[in-house]
Amino acid sequence: MSLADDLLVEIKDRLQVTWEDDGTDRQLSRLITRGQAYMNEMCGTTFAFENGSPERELMMERCRYDWNNALDEFEDNFKKELSRLILQVAVDDHVKGDANGD
Repeated sequence: MSLADDLLVEIKDRLQVTWEDDGTDRQLSRLITRGQAYMNEMCGTTFAFENGSPERELMMERCRYDWNNALDEFEDNFKKELSRLILQVAVDDHVKGDANGD
């Protein structure tokens, strides 16, 4: 199963979308794409969105907020988690730089 298919199945489960509809699947796929772009831009990196990773969990939550027309509340409600992820990416980048002699 591709990452896109895996993410679509997971978001449908989280949102309790039990019906099969190409229009709904396209809409959810767009939410996922926007969520991934948001997370990558917010943290200044490109995530793999592996199963169980913090960036995947936050991206899924952002999709849930987007689906429920509450996106304006996402950053406030997940400020701590977003800050922790941004800091972790910065630390990881710093460690990689030190390992490469930068």
